[in-house]
Amino acid sequence: MKLTTKKCLAATVAIAALVSPLAACGGGNASSGGKTTISFYSYFKENQIGDVIKGFEKANPDIKVDAQYGQDAAQYVQTLQTRLAGGAPPTVFNLTMDNRTDVMGSGAALDITGEDFLDGIDESNFTLFKQDDKVYGMPVSVWVGTMFYNKDILSEAGYDEFPTSWDDFIALGKKVNATGKNAYLEELNSPASSFIGLLASKYAAEGNKVQDEVIWNGESTFSKEWTDVAEEWQKGIKAGVVPQKSVGLSADQIKQEFMTGNLLAYRTGPWDLEDLRASGVNFGVAPMPAYKDGEAWITGGPDQGFAISSKANEAQQEAAKKFLAYLNSEEGLKTFTTTAGTMSLSTKYESEAPDELKEVVNDYFLKNKFYWVNWGKAATTMSTEMAAQQQLLVQGKISPADFTKAMDAKWAEASK
Repeated sequence: MKLTTKKCLAATVAIAALVSPLAACGGGNASSGGKTTISFYSYFKENQIGDVIKGFEKANPDIKVDAQYGQDAAQYVQTLQTRLAGGAPPTVFNLTMDNRTDVMGSGAALDITGEDFLDGIDESNFTLFKQDDKVYGMPVSVWVGTMFYNKDILSEAGYDEFPTSWDDFIALGKKVNATGKNAYLEELNSPASSFIGLLASKYAAEGNKVQDEVIWNGESTFSKEWTDVAEEWQKGIKAGVVPQKSVGLSADQIKQEFMTGNLLAYRTGPWDLEDLRASGVNFGVAPMPAYKDGEAWITGGPDQGFAISSKANEAQQEAAKKFLAYLNSEEGLKTFTTTAGTMSLSTKYESEAPDELKEVVNDYFLKNKFYWVNWGKAATTMSTEMAAQQQLLVQGKISPADFTKAMDAKWAEASK
């Protein structure tokens, strides 16, 4: 299945303990063995990209990759920012949806416009990683995220199929919660997936094909576009289907709840498939519950871009370019997409969706029914603000109108 067209941007996942900033500063100094060492601070887990590094080092015996891995999305962004500001950045790092605009604007990433290693990736896929028509990040894959549910818990609640509407999902969730099990849990340190699903569905119902762009360009506001969705989302909060216990939970903690049979559903993607298969849980996959009478969508978009430090010396940068070239090769793409659970967007390798996800990929992703919020400016600031405000809403400390009003205030401040 090729995913190389502009639909890859239409809407347009933590291991080890936190390493100290100095641990990943790496270096490009030749060792006594004559190798050039580059440091790589990875957004992706070791079990997702570790084999790529091994393959690259085997193909390039004169280069060593000193890799460190982030714990989760929020921690990754914060730690990378600290390292970049500290003046000793990793040679290679990832531009995420939460840090891309800030990092590119700071000059920390090397301009890689026109490099040969970008060949095979459609120009449209660089949109999120460009500034002033210059390319600073190379995406090589796309991701999809949707509802994974326990079929046995669903059946025990009297349902044959997973509900596609938010109201029906709330009704199901209340039944499951009454049994002592959890209906739904989600990580709230980044934009809430259930909220994102509702927002995507609402935009589609209104015929808004540019989605959040109406906010970024000043035509509208969060208050106008998001408040009614926040009110719908709050129904799930008040019903206990989006519970306060979600606040503070990590993605791995939620996955463990699901694998032990204590959780009906959570939003995840192919990156969890290996663990879920090994757990023995009888699971299914469904789109995100829809807004009112709208159509269900899934979450997804281009994966994190790979960037090279502008502060690295010439030897480091040349070695880093070889690493990115290996990533965007048939061998590198096959290894990465297989282990990371993503899909190639490069013509150099055609990947297929895992069997469990083929239906949602065919029915939603390939039909452009996927979305994620990609901040027009100040991504780190806005993502942090959204996480804080949605946690307050889940805790019952603010109203939906307070939530969106705070988002408008932060946007006005951050986008100056």
